[in-house]
Amino acid sequence: MTELHIPKGEHGQIRLFAVNRPIDVMARDLRSVEKTALIADLLGFDAPPDTAELFPVSDLTGVGLARYLTDGYTATDAQIARDHTRIEALDGYVLLLFSSAFEGYGATLNIGSDLTLIGTYGEEQPDWTAPPLTAESAQPYSGVPSLTPKTPPGGRAGGAMIFLAILVLVGLILWWLI
Repeated sequence: MTELHIPKGEHGQIRLFAVNRPIDVMARDLRSVEKTALIADLLGFDAPPDTAELFPVSDLTGVGLARYLTDGYTATDAQIARDHTRIEALDGYVLLLFSSAFEGYGATLNIGSDLTLIGTYGEEQPDWTAPPLTAESAQPYSGVPSLTPKTPPGGRAGGAMIFLAILVLVGLILWWLI
């Protein structure tokens, strides 16, 4: 058994496991049991829905597993490159386990002989940094203050707007009643 430690607060990580059960056994099990139950059996815990994927590598013919991870989950090319040979050599079934399965809590998994951890890949995060704002207009309190508030229209224009609003309201009420 292999112990796998998941740190508290982890997010954006994808763990790729090779499933060491024969392809025909996995296909048979998937026909007779729910996929979530089979994932729970492999991992040793019930992963919440949509936090793990179990599929045959043959489903990715033409795309490949490495490209699926980089394009589908934005794992970086540099991360995939270090395990590229192992990833491309996989056949049979694989299991992807996402950090969201642990809901921010730390965990220790005891991985049995049915799974082999191939690698852990972080989803590429956007760069949220920006250059500092140096324009004079971006500095605090640099705008032109308006000391006098705008006054609402009064006189004949104000009265006309109120009359028009009442007329529209009466029309809507009559339309609703009919």
